[in-house]
Amino acid sequence: MEEGQSSIVSCAEKPKLLRTLFMLMVVFGKFGALTFGGGYAIVAMMEETIVRKYHWLTAEELLDLITIGESTPGPIAVNTATFIGYRLAGLPGSVVAVLSLVFPAWLIVVGISTCYLTFRENVWVAAVLNGIRLAAIVLIARACLNMGRKLERTALNAGLVCIAFALSLMTSVSALYIISGALLFGVLWFGCLIKRK
Repeated sequence: MEEGQSSIVSCAEKPKLLRTLFMLMVVFGKFGALTFGGGYAIVAMMEETIVRKYHWLTAEELLDLITIGESTPGPIAVNTATFIGYRLAGLPGSVVAVLSLVFPAWLIVVGISTCYLTFRENVWVAAVLNGIRLAAIVLIARACLNMGRKLERTALNAGLVCIAFALSLMTSVSALYIISGALLFGVLWFGCLIKRK
């Protein structure tokens, strides 16, 4: 009886899994095709689509996954896509999300690289690239502000943000060391608080 019930449940879950994989393919394919400005520019689109439009994750969950994606080796966009895909549909979700994100961008890069040397001195091409850069900066700033609003407002958090910002802006300390230091501080400080409770 239990075996029959489990097979019915698995059959019922298959369409849901396929639908989720299809949506991951559509959403991350759009990210890969339309995101200009590098990995951080995709954060704004993720927040808009994954949190606000589809409600797949809360803003806090997305912020956690982006933090992990930034802290692990590799491009932040690919890492975050991997974690989001896994969170929504397991290993198949990770594979679909990453391939859907990378493939359109790869096609665009191949297309641009074939004609870039020919058109790189063109005034109009330079103007287009400058415009895209400005838009990417605005998108990144907007994503930072939106996610920053979700952080708990404490003196400790404000101090950490100011220290990290000052280190990245005024020194040549690598972002890797800043993130690693923040990670170590979080483990020690919040780990001690959890133990006390």
